[in-house]
Amino acid sequence: DEVSVLSGRRVAARFREVEITLQPGAEWLREALLDRLRGAGASTADPTPNHLLAMGPGASAAPEVHAADLGPHATAADAVRRALAGSVARLLAHDPGLRQGGDPTDVHKARVATRRLRSHLRTFRSLLDRGWAADLRDELGWLAAELGAVRDAEVLLARLTGRAADLPEADRRAVGAISAGLRAEVEAGRVRLGRTIRSERYLRLLDRLVMATREPAVTEAAADPAASVLPALARAAWKPLRAGVRRLGPDSPDADLHGVRIQAKRARYAAEAAVPVAGAGAALYAQAAAGLQTVLGEHQDSVTARDWLRRHAGSGRRAFAAGQLAALETVAADRARDEWPAAWKALDRRRLRAWWS
Repeated sequence: DEVSVLSGRRVAARFREVEITLQPGAEWLREALLDRLRGAGASTADPTPNHLLAMGPGASAAPEVHAADLGPHATAADAVRRALAGSVARLLAHDPGLRQGGDPTDVHKARVATRRLRSHLRTFRSLLDRGWAADLRDELGWLAAELGAVRDAEVLLARLTGRAADLPEADRRAVGAISAGLRAEVEAGRVRLGRTIRSERYLRLLDRLVMATREPAVTEAAADPAASVLPALARAAWKPLRAGVRRLGPDSPDADLHGVRIQAKRARYAAEAAVPVAGAGAALYAQAAAGLQTVLGEHQDSVTARDWLRRHAGSGRRAFAAGQLAALETVAADRARDEWPAAWKALDRRRLRAWWS
């Protein structure tokens, strides 16, 4: 192996490694070969993997981002750092997969991490410098949009492919034709995303996120105890969710249900950030909020798929197959409309909110 270590475009170091593999019966050559190599200047190989050797001391150093545990005297600032660090670590964990491409899981997980970060910046806005938080949210919004362009197309493609299994074979072939353009969209999106994560803008954002986990721009209020501040912030996230649900009716527009889903997500993330200081009560509340989010997410996915089919149905057999798929999505959306009130009822229990009183 010939290894070059790059610093930007500059070669910072080089090293070579020679490995000999002996066929069965040729073991008697080993010492003679080793003597030749040592005579030419070789030394005993370092067992450390090449990529760790190339990275140098940083490879064995403590991670740059670490979600530290919150002790009994933790401040709100400590809680902010921990919440941000958890999501930044998730984003960084899937960065290599994004660069390699091809695995929808990496796009999904990176997008979720980005959304969590934006939600945390919103939830903690009373503890953060307004301009600092707004600017960081804007940059995260840019990254979320880049990830979302790929993820939304992947979700839709997987959904249509799954629905096609319920159709007659002739119609399944038509679905393949309908989704061909969507497959091309996914591939083009991955190419664009590849350019995004190789851009200076993305790298600057990662640097800013790492710094945010260490030194967020907090206000004086962040010096207050986390045990009192975080439950109050979770309560604040609950209020718009409850107000949004109360405005819903049996025939509310799809957009209103989607709005409630977003509020449920924010309430869930706020509660999850409070778990280290509020314990099991916050975890159970977050779990119930996730249940509501899931049902409304299924509704939104159905609505999105149905709208896409309406725009891309084409004609002839393709249009017929698209109509069948749209009918299946309508059934799924109606089912979610029937189910979300039960998910809300499971969340809207006074004992689930006892931890913030």
